[in-house]
Amino acid sequence: MPLDLRPIVRAPLLIPSPLERYRPEPGRHVVHDDIVLTAGGGPGPDFNIAFVLGPVPPERAFALADAFFDASGYAIVVESESARPTEEAIQTRGWQLDEEEPALALLPIPTPPPPPTGLTIRRVTTDAAFTDFMTITQTGRRWIPSLDAARDPAVALFVGYDRDAPVATSRIARYGTVGDINGVVTAPTHRRRGIGTAMTWAAVAEGARRGCTAITLTATEMGYPVYQRMGFVPVCAYRTYLPPGEVDPSRPEA
Repeated sequence: MPLDLRPIVRAPLLIPSPLERYRPEPGRHVVHDDIVLTAGGGPGPDFNIAFVLGPVPPERAFALADAFFDASGYAIVVESESARPTEEAIQTRGWQLDEEEPALALLPIPTPPPPPTGLTIRRVTTDAAFTDFMTITQTGRRWIPSLDAARDPAVALFVGYDRDAPVATSRIARYGTVGDINGVVTAPTHRRRGIGTAMTWAAVAEGARRGCTAITLTATEMGYPVYQRMGFVPVCAYRTYLPPGEVDPSRPEA
């Protein structure tokens, strides 16, 4: 029987983020079987998300989300392979697809190859390195609010340097025995050199060093084939829906 990898990709959704304690506005996190409600301390769908991970009755999903988020707007993310009834109800209500991201898993964790010649990868432990990370990455301060957050025992940030100039980033957070990778960004001037792959491997290796037995991430269209070549296996797709009128029609995802 094939190994069920869904528990791996679901771990970052079911377990509160280790970064939560560093954010100025405390969040809330509640799990109701296959419904996960996460309030990130701000208003609207950017902060408030209802995750539907199974074939739950649509009325129950909406009732729990409406009560939990109260007057704040929220987004709904469905695990498309297992939450079809809810997804159909969302569409019937006029909610619009904003984004679709495949979730992948790496198990077991292999020995990473060496980075490309000329690339130096350092973990963020100083203010200067944190500034370098924030200069390159597309991660907002609300996700990584401080150097203290970057140095949390369950978190690691990395910067890749070319001749001491920051050119790439990656980060990993540990959720039990699962490492979740985000923020793999390479400066446009240094793309297609294997740097993003090397930054991902650096995060994978750090996860293994900290006791992770599996790694997960969600992929962009550009990153998807790269991660597959590394050995990541596609598990499911997460589709984000926004209430009617919330999707920006100028965005490619809309």
